[in-house]
Amino acid sequence: MGDTLYGLRLTLSKRLVLATAAVAAFVVPLAAGAINRASLTAEQAQNVTPGRPFVDPEARFEVVSIKRFDTSSGTPRASMTPGRFDIAGASLSLLVGQALVTPVDRIFGLPDWANTELYTVTAKAPDDPPPAALALNVMLANLLKDRANLATHRETRQLPVYDLVFARTDKRLGPGLKPASPECQAALTARLEAVQRGGPVPPPLVGVNDACNSMRINPGGMVGFNGVPMSRIAQLLTQSVGRPVIDKTGLTGYFDFTLQWTPQPGSEMPIRPAGEPPAPPPPAADPDGPNLFTAIQEQLGLKLESARGPVEVIVIDRLEKPTLD
Repeated sequence: MGDTLYGLRLTLSKRLVLATAAVAAFVVPLAAGAINRASLTAEQAQNVTPGRPFVDPEARFEVVSIKRFDTSSGTPRASMTPGRFDIAGASLSLLVGQALVTPVDRIFGLPDWANTELYTVTAKAPDDPPPAALALNVMLANLLKDRANLATHRETRQLPVYDLVFARTDKRLGPGLKPASPECQAALTARLEAVQRGGPVPPPLVGVNDACNSMRINPGGMVGFNGVPMSRIAQLLTQSVGRPVIDKTGLTGYFDFTLQWTPQPGSEMPIRPAGEPPAPPPPAADPDGPNLFTAIQEQLGLKLESARGPVEVIVIDRLEKPTLD
């Protein structure tokens, strides 16, 4: 995450809106809920050891500090570097969403104060933290169990969803969606099979790795996504439409896609990883451009249909105000 999350002083209500959006930025690759090892990136897959837990469920930060955030003078910010988690101006609902890898709108039973009281959390992992990319979330969950008595359970509820289906009866794809190259398909399929077998993950094909991993997200744009399954596209759309998107296309394999639309006023730039140089500002949105739903139809050849369906949610059994330093 970037060293600076927000560059302006914000009202409390605006902070809370952006805090909720920040959870989506944290968890966008895993937005659909349960973690599926088969969908991990190659870097994550290489950390899977057959016969051992993917992430030690008891992994914990070595040093933790939690303090009240001064809303009158502090500037909300967040950063993530290897082995460290630092965030200021975060509600406990944001932290719970990050720890449980779940958007806040799929967490039920949060007390009102969890959305209004803001905290500063600084945490350092051991010098040899678990290598898996999701260890941070596990350590954060254990931090909340230890300092806020967090206890939860999972349920499946019937909730409003969007079904992602073909827009045309002939199932023609739009200009922004096409199958990934054969080389990329082969490389990703080989890695997936290796993870499923529990064996070593093959190295990326020369010249294919970048083509299978490049992407850029900004308000009104998902640009240059290469080598992603339809389930991942549904996850990405989930972050922008406010309810779970369920892939009902039946499309298999991996795809390249680009989607651009006119964002709603007030959309914020996603958080960049710590240590990366600032990205150039995106081009100004075309005020006459399509909204997201229209763009999905015109550019991807797909559409979102309102429906109700089973959605895995998290129910808070217990959550107390965290013990402070």
